[in-house]
Amino acid sequence: MDSVVNMALEQLMAGDNLSLISSKVGADEQSTKSALEMGLPLLLGAMSSKASNKDGANAILSGLAESAKGNSMQDMAKYLGSGSSSFGPGMLNSILGSSMIPIQQSIAKKTGLPQEVVGQLLTMALPLVLRYLTKSSPEKMKPDDLSKLLDEQSKMALSSSPDAEAMMKDILSAQDGGSGFMGMVEKLFKS
Repeated sequence: MDSVVNMALEQLMAGDNLSLISSKVGADEQSTKSALEMGLPLLLGAMSSKASNKDGANAILSGLAESAKGNSMQDMAKYLGSGSSSFGPGMLNSILGSSMIPIQQSIAKKTGLPQEVVGQLLTMALPLVLRYLTKSSPEKMKPDDLSKLLDEQSKMALSSSPDAEAMMKDILSAQDGGSGFMGMVEKLFKS
């Protein structure tokens, strides 16, 4: 199975895309690249956690259906230059929930980027992640199928990103309890 994170990162880094993204958020290319490399595995982990319950899975399935409708991602330069996305910060906040601030803070601390810029980067990358998830999934996906796919993808992404893995360990050590996204990641590190 291909890694959704690797496919998304390849497209985000292709040609002038990284330069366009960096210019759009007002950051240097290296910090932008680092934030995306850390943020996409964390985003998939949050999606996996959300998909573990039926309502969350249905919300993500709706996002996948929406991403399958449009072809705006076919031309990345046009998409990155337009600034319009039907997903936006609301969808990102819906997926990350209470984990959004610690994730943004951790990526900001590691890269030196402001938290708002990290949020912008994740918001820009979300439609691409959804697009590749749509391509990797069966046409008539059920909530249980989505949960399994996201679990596999998030484990693959976090295990192949030492920075994201270290970041999650830091976030886990700063939080109590084992529920939600943090609980899912804690279980991942124990397996």
